[in-house]
Amino acid sequence: MAHDGRPAAVEAAGRLVAWVRERGVATAALGAADRLGADDRLDAGPPTGPDPGPGLDLDLVVAVGGDGTFLRAAHLAGRADCPVLGVKVGRMGFLTEVEPDGAAEVIGRVLDGAAVIEERLALEAEPEGARWTGTQWALNEFIVEKATRHRVVNLAAYVDGTYVATLSGDGVIVASPTGSTAYSFSARGPIVSPTLPSLVVTPVAVHMVFDRSFVLGPGESVTLEVHGEEPGLISGDGRDSLELPVGSRVRIRGASRPARLVRASPPRSFYGLVREKFDLPGDPPGAPGGDVTPSG
Repeated sequence: MAHDGRPAAVEAAGRLVAWVRERGVATAALGAADRLGADDRLDAGPPTGPDPGPGLDLDLVVAVGGDGTFLRAAHLAGRADCPVLGVKVGRMGFLTEVEPDGAAEVIGRVLDGAAVIEERLALEAEPEGARWTGTQWALNEFIVEKATRHRVVNLAAYVDGTYVATLSGDGVIVASPTGSTAYSFSARGPIVSPTLPSLVVTPVAVHMVFDRSFVLGPGESVTLEVHGEEPGLISGDGRDSLELPVGSRVRIRGASRPARLVRASPPRSFYGLVREKFDLPGDPPGAPGGDVTPSG
């Protein structure tokens, strides 16, 4: 899966397609099969549910682009129950793992069965009383938000069936640990290690004094019920929004199957990545230009 709008991504993906085809591996591409030189064009089917759809007999999904491309690829890989590798041809690169020049080496380790595969908690959302059915899947987050720009949405929040509060504002984000550095972080949510299975529930611009995040355990779920006069919308990982009419509810919990991410060897440090991407100040004590640890 390549970012069609970035020529560098299409070019890099085409080189990887040629590389794996030389090794007898069948390839399929989503949307740009002709441009990438892939054997087949992949029809991903309807973008719902964690279960494999027809034609998703895949062993590996490779995303060439930025974090948005990676999230779309992770959704596809989750439905096919296979690992996903992110190749960075974008700006942020929080989720993508390797530069294009190093991608073939990592894919080679996947083919040899020697790759580092890291499991991450993903999310599932199930509606009740909405016009749509089925289970939605997300790697980063779900956002339940207002449907009208100049209005607020009233969301009653329940954790494992226990009523906690009604949050009136722009919406509520439910993030995975992987997504804690994305939209939830922008709304003042905590940064959570991706190795810690948890759900982060973060209100967005709520009209109340209490606006802090809740961090739930991996076996807990949060249900958001739409109250008042304004309907809500739900979107997973930036995909198209689905309507939640007044009186409907959606239950969000950890997915039954984890997302599986192919990592470089050795994997990048999550905390080093946080320092790099958020441009945190200072240098390590004792490093040139760094702070000197006082003695005595």
